[in-house]
Amino acid sequence: KQWYQRRVRGIYLVVCYTATFAFGPLHLADVYTLNFETFSIVPIRYFLELYPVFCLTASYPIIGITLRNNLKTLFYKGEYPWIVDRILFPLLTIIPPTIIGLGTDNVEVLVAYTGAYSGAAIQYIIPACFVIIGRKKIKDVFGRDASTVNKNHSIFGSNFWPFALLAWSACCVGFVTYYKISSAIGDD
Repeated sequence: KQWYQRRVRGIYLVVCYTATFAFGPLHLADVYTLNFETFSIVPIRYFLELYPVFCLTASYPIIGITLRNNLKTLFYKGEYPWIVDRILFPLLTIIPPTIIGLGTDNVEVLVAYTGAYSGAAIQYIIPACFVIIGRKKIKDVFGRDASTVNKNHSIFGSNFWPFALLAWSACCVGFVTYYKISSAIGDD
């Protein structure tokens, strides 16, 4: 496994160094492969420009199936009719990324929004909610606080910390939203 990681790391280093020397910091496009639009060997140019498409095409079915199954679990009501199971859930999986992909070509905007809002939800909000719900479940099952069950409990075991994390994430999302709105208005 280590040889594989070293090779991948080496390939990325070669790509980064060659990009720096070949295109310079002022001429790099947002997506690295777009720098090859004027490459003289046409088949290699098309391959380099379409490389992200190949990667996404290879991984999208796995991600889409996982999302579809997660949506089914989220709205679990037992057995679904065929049309809901085979038509509605796949459409709920396919339509949002298609609309987003057709609606924008600015990669920086996509990265900014997915990094800000989805990142805050994945890193802060969802884990804090898991902790709150998990502690409530432990209290219901065992009839006592989770810290008395585990002698190696964390110093962050009080109920203050998940709510503090939710407050912090709300504050951060608020600042990011304010920044994005003020930048869009032009009020820097």
